[in-house]
Amino acid sequence: MSSDVVFQSVSVDAGVSVGTVHFPAGRVGASEWEMLADVAESQGDGVIYVTSSAQCQVRGGSFVESAPCATVVATPGHFVSLAREIAGAVRRDFSVGLDAGDGAILRQRFDVGFLLVDASFHLILNGTPTGFAVAPDEVVEVAHGLAKTPELSMEGVAGLCTPVAPVALPKPQGNPAPIGWLEHDGVVNLGAGIPGGRVEARLARFIAVIEAETTITPWNSLIIHDLHEVVAEQVVKVLAPMGLIFDANSPLLESPAL
Repeated sequence: MSSDVVFQSVSVDAGVSVGTVHFPAGRVGASEWEMLADVAESQGDGVIYVTSSAQCQVRGGSFVESAPCATVVATPGHFVSLAREIAGAVRRDFSVGLDAGDGAILRQRFDVGFLLVDASFHLILNGTPTGFAVAPDEVVEVAHGLAKTPELSMEGVAGLCTPVAPVALPKPQGNPAPIGWLEHDGVVNLGAGIPGGRVEARLARFIAVIEAETTITPWNSLIIHDLHEVVAEQVVKVLAPMGLIFDANSPLLESPAL
C-alpha cells in the first residue's frame, strides 16, 4: 500500500530524505492516513509530520516524487472543492491561501491570497492587497493565470478582476485553531491539537479506523468531521491518551507548526 503514496516534493534535511504530501485545504481521508502510516513505518522513522502548509511529511527512505502542483491552504472546513481545483490547474511550485474572512490563513505569506469579503474574493499578492476582487467562479482561472507569470503580473488576469477599495487583514485574535467539541447541524466536529505536529503511525491508523473526513490545519491541529455524538465521545476517550489534545487551554498547543 505504501507504493500508492506519491510525494509532491522530496528534499534533504540534515542528511535525511524528506517526502512531502500536500492535501488541498488540508482535507485527508481515512485511506490516506492508512497509506501514510504504512510509509512512515516501512520507510521513515514511524512518524508523520504535519506542517503549517496543510502538508504531511515522512522522513527517511526513498520516495517517489510527482509533478509539481500548487500548495493550497484554506480556512478549515471551507473551500475544499475550490482548493482541489486550483491544485489541479496550477502545475508548478506555487502557494495559494484561501481565507474565509477572519484573516487567520493569510497571516502566512502566500504567492497569491484570496480573502472572502461579502460575495467575492479580494486578491492579495505576496502579502499585499492589490485593490482587485475576483468572483468565486473566476478564482481558478485567476490563480492559473498568475502562476504562469514569473513576477505575479496582473496583466493577464486584470480582465477577470473588479477594482475595489483595499481592505486590511483582521488582527490576530488568539490561537485560531478550532479545538474541542464543535457541534453543527446535529453532528460534532472534533478539533484536536497535535503537539509538535507529530502523528505517530499507530495514531494515524486509529484516525483511519474512524472512517471520517479530517482536516489538517496550519496550527498543529486536526479536525475530525461530522461524527455522531456517541462516536465523538468514544473518539476522545481513545485518542486523547494517544496524544491528541482536545482542551483549548492546554499549554501543549503552543508549540509552533513546522
